[in-house]
Amino acid sequence: MSLPEPIVALSADGPDLDPLVHGAKAVGLQRLIRLGLPVPPAVVVPVSSARAIAADRSTGRDELRAAVGALVRPGDRLAVRSGAAVSLPGAFETLLDVAPADVEAALVAVVESTTDPQAEIVARVLGHERVPETAVVIQRQVDATADDRSGSGAASSRHPVTGEKRAAGSFGWRVKGDAVMAAAVPVVSLGDLVDRVPEAHERLVAALDQLDAALGSAVELEFTVERGELWCLQLRTFTIVEKHEQLPLGAAIVAEGQPASAGVGRGRVQVDIDDALDAIDRDEPVVLVLETSAPSDMAAMVRSAAVVTVLGGRESHAAVVTRGAEVPAVLAVPDLQIATDHVMFGDVRVAVGDELVVDGTTGRIARPPTEG
Repeated sequence: MSLPEPIVALSADGPDLDPLVHGAKAVGLQRLIRLGLPVPPAVVVPVSSARAIAADRSTGRDELRAAVGALVRPGDRLAVRSGAAVSLPGAFETLLDVAPADVEAALVAVVESTTDPQAEIVARVLGHERVPETAVVIQRQVDATADDRSGSGAASSRHPVTGEKRAAGSFGWRVKGDAVMAAAVPVVSLGDLVDRVPEAHERLVAALDQLDAALGSAVELEFTVERGELWCLQLRTFTIVEKHEQLPLGAAIVAEGQPASAGVGRGRVQVDIDDALDAIDRDEPVVLVLETSAPSDMAAMVRSAAVVTVLGGRESHAAVVTRGAEVPAVLAVPDLQIATDHVMFGDVRVAVGDELVVDGTTGRIARPPTEG
């Protein structure tokens, strides 16, 4: 049985891709290609065709094999990613290092991930009534772990909290992009690329400026550097939400981290997801303090008064989701250690249940002023 919509090889030629048919990710990749930016070769399996393959693997098998065969060279591995009409960071499955023979199974796993309860949580947080169906992007994988001049990151053309027009982002040497976006590894700033891969840094900054001007919007770019060469993997636009709240007068600063989601939130510290949800259900405001964030943490994160993490950057999935839910967040807090009954900000001990105030615009974390 043939596919309802043909598999499309991404290129600068041909008609515009439709986000409802081919997904926002493929549309973004087509824009990157048309602007002359480096994108690894890829094909997109449209929404209806991905659904058909997941329902009956014999559907379109020859078409899928032919598309994958045209994409790969001997020894190549593939990335198989979701591509819904709207961006839902971290909601769906992404599979890396996929062998060409395993693409069909990987595609099915991506489609089936749309029924995961966490996908519904992220969709609601970002303002969608239901989880959208997904197209699937199959892309030749570049090697972010190839050598000491390789790695993955995410960068934005403007500061996602303040709106300042300046390239900024996070990068992990010799790690894959899913680990960076999931805030599962320590990251460095884009400035660290200058000494080791200056050409890639220069091209990245130029690409962000070019995209910001061409699209008339702040943009975020996921990218990989392989042996010093830049590759663009995903494009998103975003809106700056202005907030002008400040920490209360007399608040005692205990730490500073990376401002990731604007606004000020006040609540009692919780370090366990179940305890946090119990407190929230009792209408108690919570400051959720975590090592990092996983999709299973999203239900508590989006209902918290504020979120603080040890790892993560402004472009991580945690940052995108908290901004979507308008929950103040401060990530990548140095010298933050978490125990079962307290947290340590350097030498400052804060017990679980104690109050903190979090300023997601400035990155400051404070004890509230003593009343009376």
